[in-house]
Order: sequence, then structure tokens, then C-alpha cells
Amino acid sequence: MAGIGLTLAGAPALDCAQPGQARAQIARLRLAEIEYAEDVHRHAHWKEMGHCPQGATGDRCRNVVSRRFEAAWEARRAEIEAKYRQMSEDYDAGCRASITLRAAPGRQAHEP
Repeated sequence: MAGIGLTLAGAPALDCAQPGQARAQIARLRLAEIEYAEDVHRHAHWKEMGHCPQGATGDRCRNVVSRRFEAAWEARRAEIEAKYRQMSEDYDAGCRASITLRAAPGRQAHEP
């Protein structure tokens, strides 16, 4: 029996018949996006730190920059986590819906 494919925005088709593989794919996409975003963030952080004065006179500047970038990173990471949490929820809901439709052909969704 062929698996039911589910395509989510921004993701390749995820097979409802192979939930382990689909969840692993979502996890790989999530990790890749986090790692990429972290690399970009780290580069921007170090570039900004380069504008601070050298030595002890730049300590306050570096602390301010680091706190600002840490807060920005936490917010960005939370966005990415939410995106992939939603992707997983959409996958689960889509697969449940396809199973429900296959289990009761011709039956209306609102019937008990």
C-alpha cells in the first residue's frame, strides 16, 4: 500500500505511512536552520564587537553588545522552534485527517 504524502509549507513531502522518517526529516530541517541562523548570528555578533574599543575601556561596550545579541538569539531560536513545532503539529493533524477520511469513505466529517 502506498503511503499518503503530506506537503507542508517549506518542507518536502512527508509520508504519513512512515511517521518516524517524517519526524526525523523535520528534526533535521530544524537543526539545519538553527545551525545556519546561529552561524549568521555569531558572525554579526563578532562584527559588532569589533566596533568596541580595545582593552578594559571596551568592556562595557562588549557587555552591552553581548546582552543585546543574546536576547536577539534567544528570540530567533524561539521563532525557529515554534516554526518546527507547528510543522510537526500540522503533519500529525494532516495524517490524522487522511486516516479519518480513508477509514470512513462517504461519511461526513460532522457525523458521529
